Amino acid sequence: DRRRPDLRRPRLLTRRDPRRLCGDHAERLLQRLHPVDRRWPLERRGGRGHTRQRLRPQPPVLRAVGHAPDAGLAARRERAAPGLEPEHPARVRSRAARAGAGGIDDATAVLREQTLYRTRPDVASDGRRFVYSSTGGAADQFSNLYVQPTAGGEPYKITFFQHDAFHPRWSPDDEWIAFITNEGGLPQLALLETHGGALRTVTIERRRWKRPMGVLSVATRDAATGAATGARIHLTASDGKFYAPADAYARVGGQGDHVFHHTGRFTVEVPAGLTELTVVKGFEYWPEEVSVEVGPGAVAELTVDLRRMTDMAAKGWYSGSTHVHMNYGGNLHNTLENLVMMSAAEDQDVVNEQVANKDNRILDYQFFVPGGGPHPASTPEHLVVVGQEYRPPFYGHVFMFGMRDHLISPFTMGYEGTAIESLYPSNTDMFRKAKAQGATVAYVHAFGGEADPLDGNLGGGKGFLVDAALGTTDGIEWSDAARAGFFPVYAAWNNGLRVTATGGEDSISNLHRSKIVGSVRTYVHTGVRGLDMDAWFEGLREGRAFVSSGPLVELTANGRMAGETVALPAGGGSVALAGRVESITPLERVFVVCRGEERADIPLRGDRRSVAFDIELGIDRSGWCHLRAEGHPNERAPLDVSYAQAFTNPIWITVGDQPVRDAASAEYGMRWIDRLRAMAEEWPGWRSERERQHVFAQFDEARAIYAGIAAEAP
Repeated sequence: DRRRPDLRRPRLLTRRDPRRLCGDHAERLLQRLHPVDRRWPLERRGGRGHTRQRLRPQPPVLRAVGHAPDAGLAARRERAAPGLEPEHPARVRSRAARAGAGGIDDATAVLREQTLYRTRPDVASDGRRFVYSSTGGAADQFSNLYVQPTAGGEPYKITFFQHDAFHPRWSPDDEWIAFITNEGGLPQLALLETHGGALRTVTIERRRWKRPMGVLSVATRDAATGAATGARIHLTASDGKFYAPADAYARVGGQGDHVFHHTGRFTVEVPAGLTELTVVKGFEYWPEEVSVEVGPGAVAELTVDLRRMTDMAAKGWYSGSTHVHMNYGGNLHNTLENLVMMSAAEDQDVVNEQVANKDNRILDYQFFVPGGGPHPASTPEHLVVVGQEYRPPFYGHVFMFGMRDHLISPFTMGYEGTAIESLYPSNTDMFRKAKAQGATVAYVHAFGGEADPLDGNLGGGKGFLVDAALGTTDGIEWSDAARAGFFPVYAAWNNGLRVTATGGEDSISNLHRSKIVGSVRTYVHTGVRGLDMDAWFEGLREGRAFVSSGPLVELTANGRMAGETVALPAGGGSVALAGRVESITPLERVFVVCRGEERADIPLRGDRRSVAFDIELGIDRSGWCHLRAEGHPNERAPLDVSYAQAFTNPIWITVGDQPVRDAASAEYGMRWIDRLRAMAEEWPGWRSERERQHVFAQFDEARAIYAGIAAEAP
């Protein structure tokens, strides 16, 4: 849960840690963790003089309970101990347990399964075997069906799908297995012949409704051209509920909005009465709110014309989220074509899909195409780029796009209890390997919330200020509206470290509930080069970009844009700032920040959706300026973020031959690295002193850079 960043990262709790836990406190902590991550070593302590016992959460296990004359046979997944067990192999009772006698406490463990609540074992009527869904110990990307003896033994795989099969159930005579398949994208009921392998899909031929229904047929068009255009639909029928077409890839956004995307026309059955719709197409079209009366048994036709607020591509700006997952453990099954459809409906130009590990599985790896260019699924209007999320839980997750030869492996480091639990190699090492292949790299979903990460556990981008100093990261990503990231980013910018802020919402687009694709995105200026992958990532690396969850922000200083440099003579001078902000939702503040200090507050008037300004600021030290815009949380809809937020990357300003330096920011970087090193020193998984010294040498090198900057600062 990224709202609790201090709880989702592996961390050894020791006597020196004031947050050490024991007993019920440890159990409550484990219950708050994501199921996949419940592997942290904890220590159970007795009174003074008692030995310490290292504990780890026990994974769910299938317990087979033997026949009883009056109870039949049951199979359950249970947690044998109340959440914790000693860190050594558990003892398994060898005798079968009878229901009603010792019950589950006398059961024999026959399967240990890493599960996303899909295992759902079901025992056949003969009591000798059970069927369950599994990724086969990570051999599969997808969940397939297996059978195994209830007395224990080897599992046998009975489906071989390139999509998921889950929630299996035997027929009364055991000749068929009913299960859920997401082939084609949406979950649907299917039948598998136990002996023979025939497959049947159980289709819904007609629906019988309890209330009078009608049909709503909707077309959405670009108001300027009259051409059909896709959009996102929020629909509330007369009964106050959400409805979607039967074949729609309907989902729930991060803020709880029920939505679906379409390509320009859709038909949906709704209860008779007034149906209300909000039609949304990204950040450059005005949302349209419409209502239509649908009669019982009638077809209501509706055409919605979407009006452009602005055209950023006409100004050389192209948008794309830097963080989208196509398939990542959800109940839906996504494809590149469907992902492009959703992205186009959100008016994005670039689709950056990330291959990533889920436990030991590597999801969507087959879509990576060597060569470093766009994926063949790209069109002239939409670029598809397949890259990688490298996911070490200690240093922080990162994106890598544009690798020419191969994906970086392993996909993570620092997983305790595994062969890759060491903190070697560091993110610095892996960044260098990716960049040697031509990749653009950055930390992702690094700093959520509003507080300074240095006041906590350094957030989800612990290695950021090391790699900013060493020049091994190109950027840092925002995945929601948040102010926490400005603390470390301003510290980097204040010392001339040119890292680019990017936007990517981390949408897991095959989950029923996850952030909407493109809800946080990066606008990059490519100018006359247009929509071109190399130009887009080059512009991103050079800082010709802004981050947005809705507002569109532009700023120039003496005619220079973000990522460029204004040169003033020794002694400084004035800089003419020209800015423009447009937003589909009301804004609360627009302001200019220079060297980390607010220098100008831009007044908003009328509907608070747009403002243009020209101001002059006096500058006497080398530094930077950027523009920020923010809305109120109560006015965020239909945006899928906690509040509207956008900001440009910095315009650099030099005064004479002064470098960009700030002593307080350099000291911030040193304190950050000192905290990082202390955390790394406590890490239990180092394999050798050589590994430790290699990583600590990188920390020392980065710290020395900040120390040198502090010495140069005026």
